[in-house]
Formats: sequence, C-alpha cells, structure tokens
Amino acid sequence: MTLEQLVELDARRAFEATHRYEDLELFHVPFDQLTGRDRTESQLAQMTGNGGRVALIGPTGSGKSSVMVSVLGPLVETLPEGLAPLRVPVAASEATVVTEPRAFAQHLVQTVTRYASPETLSRAERERLQDATADARRRRGRERTGRLSFGAPRFLADAGVAAEFKSGAQEIEERLAAGAAVAETRRLVALFRAHGQEPFLVIDDSDSWLRIGDTDLTTTANAFFTRIMPMLAKELDCGFVIAVHDQYLDLDGYRQTQPLFSTSIQIPRIEQPTAAIQTILARRIELAEVTADPAQLFSPAAVGRLADIYSDSLNLRRVLATTDRSVQHATSDGVAPVSEELVLSALAELA
Repeated sequence: MTLEQLVELDARRAFEATHRYEDLELFHVPFDQLTGRDRTESQLAQMTGNGGRVALIGPTGSGKSSVMVSVLGPLVETLPEGLAPLRVPVAASEATVVTEPRAFAQHLVQTVTRYASPETLSRAERERLQDATADARRRRGRERTGRLSFGAPRFLADAGVAAEFKSGAQEIEERLAAGAAVAETRRLVALFRAHGQEPFLVIDDSDSWLRIGDTDLTTTANAFFTRIMPMLAKELDCGFVIAVHDQYLDLDGYRQTQPLFSTSIQIPRIEQPTAAIQTILARRIELAEVTADPAQLFSPAAVGRLADIYSDSLNLRRVLATTDRSVQHATSDGVAPVSEELVLSALAELA
C-alpha cells in the first residue's frame, strides 16, 4: 500500500518544488507555525496594514515569495479592508526597467493596465488562471472569481472598475512620455485611492540579480536600490515589500538605502528542521488528496537527511526538489518507503 501511495503522489507531482505565483499560498506552511514565533507572516501582515516599507531578507529558495503570497497573494481572503496588493514582476524585465526611474514608472503603469485588461492574457495564461481558480474552489470550498490576472488586486474583478483603471492607466502612460515620472506615477496611486483602495507593491522576484557565470548582475541590484528605492520610499507614498537576497546586504546600494525601509524581516532559520520537514511533507500529501502518513512513506533516516539539506542551505526549494526526485526513484525502482540512500542519490543528481 505504501508503494501505491508513493506512485499516486508521484503522478500528482505532490512534492514539486516550483509553482506558479498564485498557487504558493496553498502550499506554504507559515514560518510562524514552523517556528512557534509570530515574527514572519504576522509581522508582514501588520506592516501592510500600516503602509510599511518592508525588506524581506533571505537566501535563494528560503521561502520569501511564499511568505509574500501567503499574506498578499491574489487568493488571500484575509486582507485588510481596502488594501490592494499589486505584484510588480521585475526579474524578466530589461535592466533599464529596474535602474531608471522613468522606465520603472512606465513598467508599473503597464502592469496595472495589463491587470485591468484580461483580454490581453494569452490562451495559456487564461487556462492557468482557470486551473488555479478551479483548484482553489475544490480545495478550499470557496468561490473565486475567474477573471483576475496573476497578482491583480481583487477589486479589479469588477468589469466597470477595471475599465476605469485601464483607461486611467493608459492616459497616465501617454503623459509619462512628456511628463515627470514621479508626478505621473503619483497619479496612478491617486487613481487607486479615488476608488477607496490603498496600493501596496509586491516585488517578490528582485532577489535574482546575482552573479551568473561571468555576468555580475549585482550592478543591477545596486542601481535598483540607489535609483528606484528612493523614488518608491520618498516620492510614491505607498507601502511595499521587496525580496532582498542576503548577499545584497553587503552591497553599497543597499547599505545606503536600507534606512528607507520601515522594517526588515529576516526569513527565520527553523531550529527543529526534522519536525518542520514532516509538517511540510504532510501538507503536500494533503493537497494531493492522498490518504497517507509521511512517517510510513519516508524512513526516519530519509527525513533526517532532508533536514540536513535544509540545515546546510536554508533552501526549502532544494529540499522539495530532492524529495520529488527521490520519490521518482522509489516509484521507478518499486521500493518503499523512501530511504536515505534514495535521498542521497537524488541530491547528487541535483548538485
């Protein structure tokens, strides 16, 4: 029976390490729960209600995006009244977007226009959105709108409001060509407030500006902090949360602008990783809708090795990727439970 359960979990990709942004809320186990301290999700939620400027700090794969989406994601139903989280993607943008204030202002306005224009979504995006909505309804038993785009404020689900925002944002974008970037972006904030909404920017993928091979992208990070951060903090007059890779803490740009943040939240180190890994595995099994006990699917030594991977790297994404690969090997070899040897083999393949 244990092998059959592993096969079912593998078929449903229960331990897949990466998921689309809006789904992360479903899979995230709060650090407040894992650590027993209300210093992560609770603190971020408190700061959003106060219009804070938050640096969420942690290494790659530590859970920064999951924390953001669990508090401010498009499927969250416990947002403060009138708060409009707005995800602003930056990782795939051209360097000028995150280093030049005017280009960033245009990107911000275009992001709002896109969220208010569901007809611009590709067929693949519409299908993904429909799948996310169906999954949420089935797993949570709640009614969701199928109209929202990824990272869009929920109030834009109203067609009339969306049309007003699209028209207003397009007008602002046209004026950006000739007007001051800051002044025109303030008009965008005013557009939100005219509808009783307080925008809160979510920049969750800004921790990707690192050295990649011979390319040193930390120059991009430096420019973002020295040129874009002051505009956001001093001129735009709205709250935001920005993912900050822990390597950025040594950059001159971050050091210069760090006082502009209201607070910094460090992704906590889980002091009891074995218990935490068991909790995370149980959550994944539950979402896959398979009735199974993690203690029967994974040997104690296997869970211990997964905990060691976390302790060495603080990278939960790596833990899940190793789990996923080890389950694949177990089902392929027809063995159960997942052993420490299978975890080590999976880890070596992913190195």
